[in-house]
Amino acid sequence: MSKQPKPLGTTYTRKELTGYLTGLAGQNIIYNIIGTGLAFYFQSVIFIPAMAYSLIFALARVWDAINDPMMGTIVDKTRTKWGKCKPYLLFVPAVIMITTILPFLNGMYAEPNELHEVALQDPAAYVAYVESDLTKELDYEGETYLFVPAGGTWELQKDAEGKTLMDEEGNIIKNKVMIYKAADKEPVTDTALAETILQEFQSELGFVKKTGVKAVLIVAWAAISYVLWGMTYTIGDIPLWGVTSLMTENQHDRAKALTLARAVANFGMIGTLFTMIAPAFQGMYRNQGMDHAHSLRMAYITLAVVMTVFASILFQFAGISVKERVAPQNTKTYSIKENFKIMFGNRPFRQILISGILRSPIQLLGIVAMTLVMYYFFNNDIGATLFIDGALNVALVLKVVILVIGLFGGMIFFPLCVPKLIKKHEKKNLYNFFTLVGAVPFALIFIFFLISKGDVLTWVGMSVMSVLFFMAGASMGSLNVLQSVMIADCVDYEEYTNGIRPDGVFFSGQSFITKLSAGIASLISGAVYAIVKFSGKNVALLNNALVKGADFKTYNDGKYAAAMFFLISIPPAIGMLLAAIPTWKYALPDDEHTRILDELNAKRNAAAAEASE
Repeated sequence: MSKQPKPLGTTYTRKELTGYLTGLAGQNIIYNIIGTGLAFYFQSVIFIPAMAYSLIFALARVWDAINDPMMGTIVDKTRTKWGKCKPYLLFVPAVIMITTILPFLNGMYAEPNELHEVALQDPAAYVAYVESDLTKELDYEGETYLFVPAGGTWELQKDAEGKTLMDEEGNIIKNKVMIYKAADKEPVTDTALAETILQEFQSELGFVKKTGVKAVLIVAWAAISYVLWGMTYTIGDIPLWGVTSLMTENQHDRAKALTLARAVANFGMIGTLFTMIAPAFQGMYRNQGMDHAHSLRMAYITLAVVMTVFASILFQFAGISVKERVAPQNTKTYSIKENFKIMFGNRPFRQILISGILRSPIQLLGIVAMTLVMYYFFNNDIGATLFIDGALNVALVLKVVILVIGLFGGMIFFPLCVPKLIKKHEKKNLYNFFTLVGAVPFALIFIFFLISKGDVLTWVGMSVMSVLFFMAGASMGSLNVLQSVMIADCVDYEEYTNGIRPDGVFFSGQSFITKLSAGIASLISGAVYAIVKFSGKNVALLNNALVKGADFKTYNDGKYAAAMFFLISIPPAIGMLLAAIPTWKYALPDDEHTRILDELNAKRNAAAAEASE
């Protein structure tokens, strides 16, 4: 008596799907730690010049253009007792954990020197000016001023263990400085003028930019560690998405899995909170005598380790849980060159790939958003902004919550409706609808910023922004779901047309789109930041000015704020419009895909029945 054939439409269990989604959440937390947190860390914590880190991100994406299809080829050639994707999901998360932490273990490109922590000496305690090698000069509004440390040294006071001395409130005890006019060596007795000059003195001389070998090593570490992260991340990312087409033969179950996967991937955006949470760790290092800049760096390193380890544990659940239920019918493997031909020879896949690349600027929302939130909403000091005289700033909290609900509500929850929409509407039409309609709210973000004259922190302003972010996020999240479902359809199309099932290679295209998009977006942001000079030492000087009471919204005539709102608005709007061009006449209609999938399942069923006889 022969065995019964394998049932048509074998699919995953709830337990398998839950484990897969848990792993996906962990993997996307890691992605967002790097995707949003690392850009802020390079720019605003260790002060690497904007064009330097932008070029690093962009060049890494060029390498991904080669590396991703290579990895896809390797996955498709993999044959083990577990399948072709599962082995990578079992063993790669630990490696990615290490490479995610490495970029944060870098030195500072611009560091505070001994002139950073200074305060004005009581004018009554000034002594007659005496020429000294310690004297520093500063030209301010046509006048030259001399600065002399009252304690006879620029070095901060240390205790017996070499720690910087702190006051009772945990603040570093600053050097007292006396200020004189260079022309007549007379002390500056106008306290208001003296404080203004002192702030300028700290801004100009408080940070020193690395040069020579030290500067090269810092940029090299940033580049090498980031490329290494990208390579290892790819080794986990391609199998993680590619396995979805192997977990089930049922197209509706596959659409459900991919929809939930995209929703969970968006939920992984909690990794973007990395930027906001890290300063909470700063206090423990300030108490050890570190200055503001170095303690902030250590706070980010600490949180990078904590969050990455946690996310990697979640990631591991995918490898433990998934089972590959769709066995490939072909045993032949293909070279990288042949796989490139397969990728670009598949017309519907080529259309999706080109559309995704044109949509690259939407990645600016992730790259710039947290920098914008930290500076525009919190003046780069969450603690001081949220708590005024020890009391919680309830109004600001509620305004930020309104904005977050709009953004995350659109990106996480609206895409859950996509499977129902797919049942009622052509996928091509939905894809083009979300690209064209999604361009509108993106464009309106910057327009509303201009109308509000740079201040959207009103109840009306935050409500309008919340609606715009909801609409933009809903379009963005829905497109991500549709992209994954349509790529899976392309795998079926390739198997039907040429008898091969290149899951790894085709889903490497999705990974490639994501990372190339981030690289293009980084170049755009780097160029805009360079134009407004929000880069390198200028960011350090901005941070110092904010500590002294400056307001980011008006700093540098509001150019920095305007640049950030521009970046998350106009380029993404243009990218969304362009993305509809390649898919306007999409080559794989839904009815054709249904016919193809039915025939493929019938062939698999027949092959299983024949093998069991």
